[in-house]
Amino acid sequence: MFLWGFGSRIHPSDLPVRLIRRLLDDCPNIAVIRAEGGFPSIMSIVECHRHFGEEAVISCPIGPVIPRVMRLLREGRFDEVTQTYWQLHPARKVTQGLAAQLHGGAFINRQAWKFQGWLQGYNGGPLRQPTQRIHDAQMHALRKGLVDAGLEPSTDPLRDFLVGRYPG
Repeated sequence: MFLWGFGSRIHPSDLPVRLIRRLLDDCPNIAVIRAEGGFPSIMSIVECHRHFGEEAVISCPIGPVIPRVMRLLREGRFDEVTQTYWQLHPARKVTQGLAAQLHGGAFINRQAWKFQGWLQGYNGGPLRQPTQRIHDAQMHALRKGLVDAGLEPSTDPLRDFLVGRYPG
């Protein structure tokens, strides 16, 4: 995640492949990699899948796009991967444009992350307090970015995000 500052100090992808390899070798209980490095680019997800997809579940709350991109890469359909990358550009631009509001003060707005995942089928629901807020205008903008990118985000009422799909 860009707010950690790894991109300027370690590698543009935030965590280079060789470091992730070392972590997997040294920590055999790792089951999932949440591949968000170099955001808003998806290259870190591509690289994690290519190098570690057989060892760990590669996760990113962008929805069905990344698994589709991975399938296209395996099939050597690189032109379609490029087309998909640029299809997602509206969603990346909205996320990037809201970064100062959502992540002001160099804090990670986990509520915004969780909302973006919820839009693509993840659970949603309350977070442990304290947490930053995400306002309706920001939620609408993030949803519209996904629509503009040709995705089909949830159209459930925004209040349903706060309850979650599987309330306890």
